[in-house]
Amino acid sequence: MHSASSSNRSPPQSRSGSPWYSRFPCIDPADDYSQNWPPQMLRITDPEIWRLVVLPKTGRSPLDPSFVRQNERIEYLGHGILTALVSDFLYFEFIEYTESGLLAMREALLDSVVLSNVCQRIDLPQCLPTAPADRYSDEQPLALLFEAYIGGLYHNRGAEGYSSLRDWFYFLIKPYAMMCKNNYDQYIDSHRDSRNAQFASPSRRGGYSSSGYPGYGLADPYMIARPGTAAPDFGAYGTSHGAGRGAGDYIQELKEFCEKRRWAQPVYSDTDNQKNGDFIEWFSSVSIDGGFIAESPDWAKSKKMARATASKMALNKLRNL
Repeated sequence: MHSASSSNRSPPQSRSGSPWYSRFPCIDPADDYSQNWPPQMLRITDPEIWRLVVLPKTGRSPLDPSFVRQNERIEYLGHGILTALVSDFLYFEFIEYTESGLLAMREALLDSVVLSNVCQRIDLPQCLPTAPADRYSDEQPLALLFEAYIGGLYHNRGAEGYSSLRDWFYFLIKPYAMMCKNNYDQYIDSHRDSRNAQFASPSRRGGYSSSGYPGYGLADPYMIARPGTAAPDFGAYGTSHGAGRGAGDYIQELKEFCEKRRWAQPVYSDTDNQKNGDFIEWFSSVSIDGGFIAESPDWAKSKKMARATASKMALNKLRNL
């Protein structure tokens, strides 16, 4: 049938002590996360670097060409660091996704509309040394400003400061990434039976071109950024416990997947955290024909949801065999 390995892993520690959650301060419960979001701007202590970061893109006076070149260099550095930060976040947070999904979500999160909105959330445009009439409001300049800011932070702090920069950025980007994930899941679910040849065509930029996704939510970054709103609607964001689809969908889909191949039916092994009432959480693994296939990436609020996430990961693994 297929090669299967046995699992000797223990379920992750439940929430408060889990390394998975410790990377994202104050995200659980959701109310605490929304009250503490967005995080305060990190400070660039070197005045020369800061001056280059906030170099205005518009103004009444011509700018020194050397300053412009240095500003563009910091933007270049920031774009690279942002790409690394987003890749890092998606890789560790969304462990059930294949490369194509991660590439699509990364391209969406690096869109100028999203970066512009993030820039405004932390009030970075208010730091520009220009009159209000000179301040720009369209997406591209603000996205470049945010790139320059990230580049300036990295330049100021050096490689040894990357860890603290990463933790700050993870907390900042989390709600955007969750909406991005939900949009991606909804697109995949609604187009599961279509065989669009463009779906598997990576763009030259290392991502996936949104123009190749007719009706794909990520093609409209406004669905992620929501410019003009006071803050993202945290109630709309999913969690790693499985968002977007009904829990039973993945369980049923795995069952049908096995039936079509005349395999034995999936068998689940469930573990709870030994707590009571609303504090009970579940962790599940799934085996087929006695061989371990996959397990849920973290604790879930119900046994059904734990089985669903385990089923989803099993499907991803089996389809790539």
